[in-house]
Amino acid sequence: MFFFLIILLSLFACSPLRPLGPGELPKVPTTIPEEPKSTDEAEPEPELEPEKKEDEPEKKDEPKVPVKSQIINVGIAFEKKSATIECPEKKWEFKAGSRLGRIEVESKGDCTYAGRKYRGNFSVLSTDSGLAVINSLDMEDYLKGVVPHEIGRLKQDGFEALKAQAVAARTYAYSHLGSRRMQGFDVYADTRDQVYFGSNDEDSLVNEAIAATNGVVIKYEGKLIEAYYHSTCGGNTETPEVWRQAVRPFLVSVKDSADGRAFCQTSRLIRWEEKFTNAELADLFRRNATAARADKVFQFNKVEQIFVIERFPSNRIKTLVVITDKGSFEVIGDRTRWLFQRNGRILPSSLFGIVRGKNDYTLSGSGFGHGIGMCQVGAIERAKAGQSYDEILKAYYTGVSVEVF
Repeated sequence: MFFFLIILLSLFACSPLRPLGPGELPKVPTTIPEEPKSTDEAEPEPELEPEKKEDEPEKKDEPKVPVKSQIINVGIAFEKKSATIECPEKKWEFKAGSRLGRIEVESKGDCTYAGRKYRGNFSVLSTDSGLAVINSLDMEDYLKGVVPHEIGRLKQDGFEALKAQAVAARTYAYSHLGSRRMQGFDVYADTRDQVYFGSNDEDSLVNEAIAATNGVVIKYEGKLIEAYYHSTCGGNTETPEVWRQAVRPFLVSVKDSADGRAFCQTSRLIRWEEKFTNAELADLFRRNATAARADKVFQFNKVEQIFVIERFPSNRIKTLVVITDKGSFEVIGDRTRWLFQRNGRILPSSLFGIVRGKNDYTLSGSGFGHGIGMCQVGAIERAKAGQSYDEILKAYYTGVSVEVF
């Protein structure tokens, strides 16, 4: 029976990933949005003051008057033993277990934690498991610490992409207010929600983009959308099915190209390749099967074969089956990236093909991130091509309206 299964699955053996654009790889762009935590982040552009434009027509989607925003509570750190917050008025020191409950830091703002300065106020939630350090601030100020870390520092020709990113990040934040209430805050300050590093690295052009879209959000049929975004789509975006979630009408797979060329073609991860030895894969699969949410987790000695059984319309992997000397297991969708995790890094995307060699496997892929929603490098190139921020957003989020919250 097991031999029959191997013969059957061999019919589905994966071939190299089909080309998604021109064969020649482009030069690496200066700034590439990074989704997973990375140690090779691109160097940021120097600050650039925006050009002054005279008699520029007012865009309909931009608010004419300041919009009153809400306060967002950000969980920026979780300490097991102690936490120190330095404010202009005094230094606050907290020890785990000394006093349970929420303690407000009395300050006028501009406090420093772990070497970073933050706008707004601080509080510390002390529980039996440790200390949660929480930064509470105005939504628009929060975005100033998010946008430059999510899409990078851009030049003036990417201004509309900065505005699109500001609107997407604002929409995501508003739609998640109260989502982590049981933990004492609204969002994490990392890739579990949106990367937020306080006010140290604010950028003047980014701040202008945030102000230019003050209060603007994305809605579908009158409700805030889940404004997911990622670095590089590889020419086609994906639906939440890659997360084993239901398709949403505003998060459908869209072709992100023009004249046969992907908008994100300038990304250094439009093409990527990784090699694994047979022995290395056996070790990685044993260690990563649980994190990859494999349908079965068991001990085995070697990997006999890897098959891609089914793909999504965007060509991302839907079902991957691994045959071992002790049986088989399968991994679904985006979690295939976790199956191949090594040195703390998952695969750039689930859009890849597999070629078996004599003693190794080669994975050739395209893109960076889950592929759902706005493609950030694509948005940058759309902006350079003259598209407005609302045109960019409506290209990635189907059937939406862009309006003041």
